[in-house]
Amino acid sequence: MPTIPTEDCSDAELAKSMAKLWPNSLHESSALKNLLCHLGLHRWAQLNVENLLPEKKEIRFCRWCSRVKVDGVIYDP
Repeated sequence: MPTIPTEDCSDAELAKSMAKLWPNSLHESSALKNLLCHLGLHRWAQLNVENLLPEKKEIRFCRWCSRVKVDGVIYDP
């Protein structure tokens, strides 16, 4: 289980920590899905992590690559 970030961490640190909760399925995806992610067309999904975080953040995970979106900003941990 990854370490849950505290209130004073940056969004980049939060994204890196949250990426460990979501499996990187890049190796399972087809070449077309990898290309779509490379072009910025991600398939976002949201996990309910509100109880784990000290402050409200909108966190989404791409189902096809390792990117995490925190409050609308995309991070590649």
